[in-house]
Amino acid sequence: MKITTSLIFALLSLTAQAQESPNIVKVIDALTVQWDETAIALKDYQGIQNFCTSESNKNMTIKLLDQIHQWDTTLYFTVQSKYEGTQDPEAEATLADIEKLETEYSTQNFKAFILNECTMLKEIDDSFDKKTVKQHEKDIKKFEKELVRYLNSITYRIDIIDEHIHHLKLD
Repeated sequence: MKITTSLIFALLSLTAQAQESPNIVKVIDALTVQWDETAIALKDYQGIQNFCTSESNKNMTIKLLDQIHQWDTTLYFTVQSKYEGTQDPEAEATLADIEKLETEYSTQNFKAFILNECTMLKEIDDSFDKKTVKQHEKDIKKFEKELVRYLNSITYRIDIIDEHIHHLKLD
């Protein structure tokens, strides 16, 4: 129990220090740009195939998502403090968007989704033969459509949070 209490205190202390940092907007801007570039690279057959077969690509993407979630958590506490003092509707909307990103599009949810996508991609590739080229193309299009929809949802959430912080004037 003592270790848990110490850990919680340390995390709260780090969060408080990060809240005071005027660079939170710049960090989130940079992470948003990095995610946008990463998502674009993943949105087609070649991109997801590269992701699924490259351990370093997977690790970089997961690390990026972890950083985004870490900073969004810090941002959440900053915006929550602002909201408690002002009842600003923009702050309230930001909190709701952060909560949605942190619950529906967590790193764990992304890992589960992407593992499923990599498995589906392997099945599509394994079932390919010259006689079923048209079916293979249909399978790839269906696969890409689902992948793009999911990536667009994450990207939208990350981008909208970035947009909110500029309206809140946190820097």
